[in-house]
Amino acid sequence: MSVHQAVILCGGEGTRLGERVRDLPKPMIPLAGRPVLDHIIEALAAAGIRRFILAAGYQGDVVARYYAHTRPVDCLIEVVREPEARGTAGALRWSADRLDEDFLIAYGDVFLDFDARGLLAAHAARRPLGTLLVRASDHPWDSHLVVADAAGRVVEFVARREPGRLYRNVANAAVYVLSRRVLDWIPVDRPADFGADIFPAALAAGEVLGAHPLEEEGFVQDMGTPERLAAVEEYLADRALAAAARRHPRPLATVFLDRDGVLTVDAGPVDRPEKLVLLPGAGEALALLRRAGLRCVVVTNQPVVARGLCSAATLEAIHDRLRAEVAAVGGRIDGIYVCPHHPETHHGEGVPALRRACRCRKPAPGLLFRARRELGLDLAACVMVGDRAADVRAGRAAGVRTVLVGGPEQRDAARAAPADAEFDSLLAFARAAVKTGVAGQ
Repeated sequence: MSVHQAVILCGGEGTRLGERVRDLPKPMIPLAGRPVLDHIIEALAAAGIRRFILAAGYQGDVVARYYAHTRPVDCLIEVVREPEARGTAGALRWSADRLDEDFLIAYGDVFLDFDARGLLAAHAARRPLGTLLVRASDHPWDSHLVVADAAGRVVEFVARREPGRLYRNVANAAVYVLSRRVLDWIPVDRPADFGADIFPAALAAGEVLGAHPLEEEGFVQDMGTPERLAAVEEYLADRALAAAARRHPRPLATVFLDRDGVLTVDAGPVDRPEKLVLLPGAGEALALLRRAGLRCVVVTNQPVVARGLCSAATLEAIHDRLRAEVAAVGGRIDGIYVCPHHPETHHGEGVPALRRACRCRKPAPGLLFRARRELGLDLAACVMVGDRAADVRAGRAAGVRTVLVGGPEQRDAARAAPADAEFDSLLAFARAAVKTGVAGQ
């Protein structure tokens, strides 16, 4: 079974977006010079979807006019106008006679940039009523959560929290692959929504729903508020910068460095300054890089803050010690960028506001992009040096060259994400970088 059809729900008015929408429906808001829908269609087409139904409600004529003459990719696009609003599930009723046996559902106001092939394959392997894309939420305290078992089957939808119960941060990402049988659950005489009505009712009646996690590099973002729309615009701008850096690398000027395992001994959480210990040769490496005129910027995941093991002030004191020890041997750290978050919520410890998904925790590239903006860095002249696959993936996502350091066993464990070059230590990398002027080419 292969899925080649997608229905994109385009009914939203976007009242919370104010002037950004004006007379446009939300799916037609321009991003990087093109409507949101173009970006969604391109992302799904990359996974093999070739036929699209655009279920158009508010200002549907705008959608119809645009796609009467425009095709963002080689595909078939049909616009179906909704005579009246029937909710996210009810919208399917107007397209019932056009649906394949299995099809994908996406929302026209949810920006997508992920590889949908994994989601489609998960659905094909089980053929449930539906397979839901799920992800860690950046606001789990007010998100509708999904509870799944070890086999990836949905067992519960959580709309209201029970006092004292700890929930995993698994949220509905609003992308589904559905069997045509879902029409049996959609009422013909009243509005209905997938998340609030259809899925809970079907699950209660014994239907099987699967949950498939969004890959770490994937990006799915609702655009219903000005803040979330701004996050998508920033993502697109960063993605374009990364692509340009990838195409035209320049001589090395800046070294991004992971902390634990690259600069310092990785022997568990460092929750006070006296626990921080430089690795042998790390200070010498930074001194070599400084003398060569290279900037050194630390980018590090430090969930010790989210876990409540130390405060932000204590972490700053830890990094003051790191700066001082490096400076004592002639090196310099030009910036330290920290992700304090942890995406898991079910441990019941730490700082709830920091227990959430984010775009700064590696393998996401947010720390690198933030450093670029604040320090005026040229990504084309940067390299990311780390000891884990997450470091390599963050570097690749930012468009910079990547280097993996550590012993053979450590590097073997990280090779799920191959780096451009490998070295036994940071010092070995520094010597090579100073000698050649480039790394990872």
